[in-house]
Amino acid sequence: MNLPAILLSPTPLTLSLTVCAATILMATWLLWRRRNAQVLLAGCTGLAIFFLTIPTARATDVVIINGTGCQVTEEDAVGPLLHHDLYLRIDYPNTHWRFGLRNMGLKGTQALDVTLQGAQWTSPQYIIKRAGMAEMFVPYDDRSHTYYDMSFGDDRMDQIDQADLPSQNAALVYFRTQEQGTLLYVPDSVPKVGVECRDEGIGYLCKGDNPTRRRIQEVVVWSVFDAFNYDYIIEYTFHEDGRITFRSGATGYNLPGDESEPHVHNGLWRVSTQLLGRQDNEMLQFVHQEDSNGYIATDSYLPIPTEETTDWNEQQFSSVTVQSLTQTNDYGHYIGYQFYPYNRWGQGHFQETFTQHDEDLTNENPGEDGSGTGYNNWLYSWYNPNSYLLQYLNGQPLGGTGDAIALWYFGSTHHEPTDADNQMGSGDRTGITLVHWFGFEMVPHNFFDYNPLGGPPRCGDAGDINEAKSFGMHHH
Repeated sequence: MNLPAILLSPTPLTLSLTVCAATILMATWLLWRRRNAQVLLAGCTGLAIFFLTIPTARATDVVIINGTGCQVTEEDAVGPLLHHDLYLRIDYPNTHWRFGLRNMGLKGTQALDVTLQGAQWTSPQYIIKRAGMAEMFVPYDDRSHTYYDMSFGDDRMDQIDQADLPSQNAALVYFRTQEQGTLLYVPDSVPKVGVECRDEGIGYLCKGDNPTRRRIQEVVVWSVFDAFNYDYIIEYTFHEDGRITFRSGATGYNLPGDESEPHVHNGLWRVSTQLLGRQDNEMLQFVHQEDSNGYIATDSYLPIPTEETTDWNEQQFSSVTVQSLTQTNDYGHYIGYQFYPYNRWGQGHFQETFTQHDEDLTNENPGEDGSGTGYNNWLYSWYNPNSYLLQYLNGQPLGGTGDAIALWYFGSTHHEPTDADNQMGSGDRTGITLVHWFGFEMVPHNFFDYNPLGGPPRCGDAGDINEAKSFGMHHH
């Protein structure tokens, strides 16, 4: 439950307008009284000009997490004027992220303007325009209920409390809202975003006479979308090796009156990619094809020429890659990012047309990002995804129009209510449900010329390598 709204102190703009109004009233009264009017009018005018210049002062950045191997900075965190939405920077020893966060109302927390610097890149490189959830679709197995959980109303983001976070290397941050008719951004009265820096584990290791290893960190940015009995944790994880994990977790409690009915939580995500901030991007599909004996395999990257749907094929290790048509690394390979399912246990496909494929690839034409009119306003007014997504799959050359390529990912987690959902002694499944996670990852593909974690140029020593060769043992 959110805390009561806290009254914010007057903003510089409010003070300025108040002073101006007071100046005019004072001058009018003095002119009517005809005593010392010019002197006091000049004084009031000078005071007004002073307050009007306050908003030009620069806000300052604040380090909100300063852990071992991980630092997180909130840009423009304090000061008389906040210049833009919430932006965070993550500094690892070898890689650096910057991104924005915005409360998109109906659609929850979204990430925007994502950049990455690491390895051969000596400046931030643009990757994503905007990423986030477009819908949360929940059909019950017997179809007694079918919910679109993002149709329940605007701004359903819950407050995040200090008790929700670990005791170290974590911070609460506040969304910001632009004051109408001004350039001023005002923080929310309560925090709705949690940020954590965690040890992810081994990034690489090599045993032998000269062993080497590297543990890596990850920064998780998360918030909670309130869908009545269910709470959805929306997470963006920025890894030290250049990966981004997008996932959602369903928790809360089972539907009152239907606590035992199985159901499927399905997230429809959308990622608008624009590598290097340019429009010369293309999409490829990776396919690993075994021969009939399962002995020899062929790997291929197949062009995806037009807007279309695709499906994951586990046996083919299939993935979709967005890559630059012009930018290569030092090896002459085009740089890109691959999309993989995250911790996938199964996949739901239903009667609803937009659910029948795992991925949809579309151009980001004007308005199709949800900011247009009619059904193109799906970001701010609720529409069934069938109303807009199917309209965008109209066979245009992929990357041929618009200024980005959008990947729509449909992922699922099935919830079979079990005894773990029970509260001890209640007799019904009325307890708190453990989190059911689902999502996907973006993984660098030839984006780096070399190990972005600063790994050594070789692993082991000559004795290890010669021994492996003598036994015919060589693994990648």
